[in-house]
Amino acid sequence: MIDETHHALLKTAAESPDQLIARPVGLNTRAAKALFAKLRKTALAVEVVVIEDEPHWHSDERGPIGLRLTSAGRESLGFRPDVSSPAASPPVADATLGGAETKPRSGTKQALIIAMLWRDEGATLADLMAATGWLAHSTRAALTGLRKRGMIPTKGCDAEGRTVYRLTDDAATEAR
Repeated sequence: MIDETHHALLKTAAESPDQLIARPVGLNTRAAKALFAKLRKTALAVEVVVIEDEPHWHSDERGPIGLRLTSAGRESLGFRPDVSSPAASPPVADATLGGAETKPRSGTKQALIIAMLWRDEGATLADLMAATGWLAHSTRAALTGLRKRGMIPTKGCDAEGRTVYRLTDDAATEAR
């Protein structure tokens, strides 16, 4: 359940073009951490890496970390889920999907994995290993890293019964 303050923060984010939830001015570090955790736990917002001039709550090794309203968050406020908004795009994406998302550097293995997972046919673990030159445990760790960044790879089977990983708009916008 969200209180009036949380509702106001979420409503402001829903009305902004970037769908980012701004950290309240004057909020001390401890209170900001608690509020950040509560908003993430509700699944109404997802943690994203943002650029320096965008609203952010804290910084870590990835850079400035912000919160973006999810489709579920928009719906909970009575807003229609907007498929054209950045909130409908995955938090970690390539440069063609929007400027506010975290973008892997072009030509990196992470960018390659993300591109392979966005394909309609997805990618098997063997496909990802062959493309990156990584061992199985490193490739699985990269998939886990995508989850930590807000993307949720889904698992399915291909015609040959092999496990295939994919990224879809539905899976990428929902936080766990």
